[in-house]
Amino acid sequence: MTDRLPEKVISIEQVKINRSRDKICKCSNRRFEIDTRNRKIHCRDCGAMIAPYDAMYDLAMKGNRLQGEVNQLLEQRKQIINYKPWLVTIKKLERQYRGKKMLPCCPRCDEPFYLEELTSWTGKPFADGNQSLMMILFITL
Repeated sequence: MTDRLPEKVISIEQVKINRSRDKICKCSNRRFEIDTRNRKIHCRDCGAMIAPYDAMYDLAMKGNRLQGEVNQLLEQRKQIINYKPWLVTIKKLERQYRGKKMLPCCPRCDEPFYLEELTSWTGKPFADGNQSLMMILFITL
């Protein structure tokens, strides 16, 4: 017998087991770190190695979600641009008045009237000033 091993047998000293190297990433919001030298992708938070397919899939899903959020924000922007608070009351009156099934009532005398009967308008500052003047007269009487 010889004390030498055959040349094709690998020495035990050359094999190292690293059980934590290939752990599976369970992070909910993965952030990637790309190792360009070794061509590997790792999770920046837990350090686990991530398969390139999984990284591409995560990025694609994030892209789809972000595109959906952008579309939703653009729709909200259009609604904000088209929102005119001074027309809310007029639009409500118009919905109720359609077909002349309902008539508005005068806020002072509570009598119904047709919108066609509106013949003139007055400025808001004048009306506001007039109301405060009427309140002063009412209090002094």
